[in-house]
Amino acid sequence: MNLPLSRAVTGPAELLFRAVIKKALACADPPKPILSNKRRYERVLPPLLSEMGGEIRFHIARVEPWLRAGWKVMSRHAAFYPEGTAIYDPEFFAAAETILKNFGVVGSRGGFVTPPVDRYPPQVEAQFDGASGKIVLSVADSSQLMAQALAEIELRKLFIAWFDYDDRRINDIDHFVLSFASAAWGFWEYRSASVLCPSFKPPAFENPPEPIPDHVGVQIRNLTHVKPQPRNSDPDWMMATATAIAKHLGLELIVYGHPHGCIIPEGCKTSWDPSRPTGQKERELGYLKSCRLMLSPDSGWADLMAWLQVPTLLEQSYLPGDFECLRDTFQPRLGLVDRNRPIAEQVDALLAAPGPQLFPAEAAFPVDKQSYPWEP
Repeated sequence: MNLPLSRAVTGPAELLFRAVIKKALACADPPKPILSNKRRYERVLPPLLSEMGGEIRFHIARVEPWLRAGWKVMSRHAAFYPEGTAIYDPEFFAAAETILKNFGVVGSRGGFVTPPVDRYPPQVEAQFDGASGKIVLSVADSSQLMAQALAEIELRKLFIAWFDYDDRRINDIDHFVLSFASAAWGFWEYRSASVLCPSFKPPAFENPPEPIPDHVGVQIRNLTHVKPQPRNSDPDWMMATATAIAKHLGLELIVYGHPHGCIIPEGCKTSWDPSRPTGQKERELGYLKSCRLMLSPDSGWADLMAWLQVPTLLEQSYLPGDFECLRDTFQPRLGLVDRNRPIAEQVDALLAAPGPQLFPAEAAFPVDKQSYPWEP
């Protein structure tokens, strides 16, 4: 009989497809020894090659015990970690980005996807007679799974070349960041409920390298590397609203962000300084120490505000309940703008709240709780 597959079953089915594909490739062309890179790192964990929000939600706190034990971690966001514990190596990230680009892979939701997701989900046919059984998995087009398998192979070869040494064991963190969980968010409910807040704040936030006065912040999201981008900001609305908030509070407005991924309006005070392209992240973290309220896009920027405890109003929430996972562990001060209410009223309510605040939202999870006993 043909069985419908929930998204939680799709993940393991895709995992089996990729494993068989890789085993077939290895049998057809036996792998050659992987040579160590000349800049090999010892006692260093590989990076989470996903977006910033995924690193904040799922990665930093998980590697924290390793850092306390003397390990280091590779990261695009080395400024987030305690001093001396994180490494940003442009050569490594360039090699990793080349692999992802070659196979159409993007980092999203704390993992990898090959868009468009859910394009060719596996189908299953099962036969059981009480004594024996047979399961037949099929997929209409295996090109997406093939791309994922090849990407995993190349990423893991890169990992061996850069991070392996004689007594280095491959651990759970290595495996997690070098694997596709699912092309269809198959394990997203479990992962999204497992966020952990680091026990520390970034060093540049605790000790700003360039202290500035109290201010209102805004970031205008404008990603273009993947289409469509429904979470991109409405720049005119964001600037008008942020200006109104700053006027209401009697504070200066600062626009945060980098031209690669954000809109930086001309004539505004910004955290971006083209004459000083290095140190951007440390400068922004220092500025955020005195940010009294942030108007944020629906992005990892809001996750950063939650970690830093900066009161934040969110432009939109594209996925219902997406920030609900932050409630218990991050305890953010995060509100969602209601465009039918005066913005000053919403600002005052958020700032006057005595403790953590998170707007209510009904989450649409891929795994129904009532069906959980029958899920993998």
